[in-house]
Amino acid sequence: MKRLTLICVILFLFYSFAFSGVITRQLSEKMEEIGNNELIPVNVIMKEQADMVYLMNLVKGKEVTERREIVINYLKKIRDISQKRILLYLESMEEEGKVEQVRSLWLGNAVCFEAHNDVIEEIAKLPDIRSIDLDEERELIVRPEKLTPTLPVGRDIVWNINLVRAPEVWALGYTGENIIVSVLDTGVRYTHRDLKDHIWKNTGEIPGNGLDDDSNGYVDDYYGYDFYNDDGDPIDDNGHGTHCAGTVAGDGTCGTQTGVAPGAQVMSLKVLNNYGGGNESDVWEAMQYSIDNGAHVISMSLGWCHNWNPDRQQWRNTCNAVLAGGIIMSVAAGNEGGSPSNPIPDNVRTPGDVPPPWLHPDQTLIGGLSAVVTVGATDSLDSIADFSSRGPVTWDTIPPWNDYPYNPEMGLIDPDISAPGVCITSLDYSTDDGYVGGPMWSGTSMATPHVAGAMALMLSKNSGLAQAIMDSILEVTSVDYGLTGKDTDYGAGRLDCYEAFTATPVGVGESKKTVYPKVFGLSRNAPNPFYNGTFITYQIPDGRSVYTVLSIYDVSGKLIKTLVNSQHDPGKHSVYWDGRDGLGRRVVSGIYFVRFAAGGYVRTGKMLLLR
Repeated sequence: MKRLTLICVILFLFYSFAFSGVITRQLSEKMEEIGNNELIPVNVIMKEQADMVYLMNLVKGKEVTERREIVINYLKKIRDISQKRILLYLESMEEEGKVEQVRSLWLGNAVCFEAHNDVIEEIAKLPDIRSIDLDEERELIVRPEKLTPTLPVGRDIVWNINLVRAPEVWALGYTGENIIVSVLDTGVRYTHRDLKDHIWKNTGEIPGNGLDDDSNGYVDDYYGYDFYNDDGDPIDDNGHGTHCAGTVAGDGTCGTQTGVAPGAQVMSLKVLNNYGGGNESDVWEAMQYSIDNGAHVISMSLGWCHNWNPDRQQWRNTCNAVLAGGIIMSVAAGNEGGSPSNPIPDNVRTPGDVPPPWLHPDQTLIGGLSAVVTVGATDSLDSIADFSSRGPVTWDTIPPWNDYPYNPEMGLIDPDISAPGVCITSLDYSTDDGYVGGPMWSGTSMATPHVAGAMALMLSKNSGLAQAIMDSILEVTSVDYGLTGKDTDYGAGRLDCYEAFTATPVGVGESKKTVYPKVFGLSRNAPNPFYNGTFITYQIPDGRSVYTVLSIYDVSGKLIKTLVNSQHDPGKHSVYWDGRDGLGRRVVSGIYFVRFAAGGYVRTGKMLLLR
């Protein structure tokens, strides 16, 4: 009897050791609760993940399309090798009815499926598994109980679009044209007249024929895809997604202008159900779809509270891969401002807590970078919304990074930027020509698509703009509120589309628009302050070309370097100063002045270099 007891104890210890750190506590509790008679949705994360240092070096200097291809091929090779054993096993278990809905993701190297307990236990014994977690559905947004219709009177522009100065960018001839913004949400009413002529369409797919015409793994994904219901119709059945899409790109056809970038294309990716509920795996798959199908910007007005135990390690892996693929993400900070159940440093939702592509000079504690620009919410008076989630956040317990420690250190400052998010009017999902607004349409969800739209405007000027440069320009040109500099309420400040656009350099090989300024001008350089380099933008009015001189001086008035000394045509121009003098030597930290002289016009601007 004693011997039998000893054997049982040994087996128990072996079992516990084998599954320790593989099956999460959340999944273990679920398995114990329902037994072996029901299927459980799970996410299996493989141990082998992308070597980001190697991958970033691999794509360095590559054009965006080539960059995507390199990243996709690299990640698929990792998946194909590391998932071979588990996929063969799952295939055999599908035949026995113990496994359903198997999805193999190369983004983050994950396998997502539904399975019985005994299958999960067997998979946990495989040596190449990092973790198995419950893919639990969470209510990520609150469904509006009552829609408040807004009837347009003539043609107008909603207050928030004017506040962020988007119309001033349109006047220069840029509206986000040729830029694809994927909206991961409750779906999009792609038939709405303010969107339908610039909804992204998968031209390789024939809609409604029940076939995967372009062999991308998705049937009838003409307007995008519904990952929640696993079908090709991402129509909105909640309202949240259409409202957010309208703030990105609503063009005012029906009378009210709601979109920051009315020329951008909206890729409709439904990841949430009609009550705003969704799973981590569906969002990861939609991010993968965005990379694979040419999106330039991901707009994500959703996130997981930390007390729900999201897989933060996997979220950062996926966002890092998005960064390598050349895509930038605009992500909601969350609406838990002051929440006792999610105290700082756990107040910002995941993946809003993932690091940005660029670190502001006020972020003196340095750590890893990623693709996420986190967005807080302001009101019409530029006050930060009470509900807007606050940083800082920390990753000090999340391997392999273990960075941004908090208390006594500063952690990671979040949000990165803020935008209007209180009482926002946008498109109605229940009609093809209506609008909705009012107090219930408030949240960092409403703020996030403003920043996504601003990104589209910048990319329409320079489609090759690096994510770090884009983020730095957005932050440095924002209107500073709250504490001076970047803080944990507003981030760097409230979005200013015009200043961000003006500071965006024209891409190499791209032609300027034939919309000329009316006066001479020197814009504030960006980023400012800067570490290694900054873009200086100036304008020459319509008329003949003029001789132009642009020079850098130190505080004593000594000439450091002449950047421009030639005849210039009318239009906006941008030049990069790399923080070096005329002999190529790095200059020291401090205040410098740029002097712009053209056609009798002279102007001086101040900048700060930090080493």
